[in-house]
Amino acid sequence: MAAIRRVLATDIDGTLIGHGGEEEVRDYLVAHPELGIIYLTGRTLNNACALIGRYGFPNPLAIATDVGADIFWGPNLEADEFWAFEQRRYWSPRRLRTALSNVPGVIYRGRSSHWRVAFELDDLTLVSVVKSCLARNHLPARILWYPDERRLDILPCTALKSRALHYILRRVGVKAQNCFVAGNAENDGDMLSNHYPGVLVANGDAAVRNCLPEWIMRSSYPGALGVLDGLQQWLDQNR
Repeated sequence: MAAIRRVLATDIDGTLIGHGGEEEVRDYLVAHPELGIIYLTGRTLNNACALIGRYGFPNPLAIATDVGADIFWGPNLEADEFWAFEQRRYWSPRRLRTALSNVPGVIYRGRSSHWRVAFELDDLTLVSVVKSCLARNHLPARILWYPDERRLDILPCTALKSRALHYILRRVGVKAQNCFVAGNAENDGDMLSNHYPGVLVANGDAAVRNCLPEWIMRSSYPGALGVLDGLQQWLDQNR
């Protein structure tokens, strides 16, 4: 870990995997072991590891799952108990479910992980109703809305990829300017809008694209090829 001077911190779905080019990026990363890898994903640990393993991507320095609510340290993927404790301080899933149980049109759909409670909404306008209900009951939380599925996920208010990444970099002793970030979606926005160099791949959300700082590259390539495009340009500029 002491030899790592630069890091790629990347989302998985829609960024590293899902639009082709995975093999090219994998081969590049395997050929450059001096470049540390941090995966940041909305998936659970088991799901993320299964996907990473399917494509043969390198073991990470760390992986942040559930949009940054959990951190695991590689290669043995040991849970960071201090980080988990910090999330539990702000997380009350039972109180949250109780508060929303009497809101018409908000239907509980279960928990995909310890840190994620899912609801189905009858109407888009109910997103603001849910936010008001949580605020009224003093329940700080982060809300992710998936309109195509009419699904609303609620996570701890501290579940942020940027927050998890800052903690990981501090632990491994890598400066922000030596970390290259890559993403495509709304839950990557806080990471891409921070002080890191990075790339938004071509299939990135328009809402994210319109809010990014000028130093974030906008690749013309989708998915993994967009990651590789941005990463190689950044490394060439910083030799």
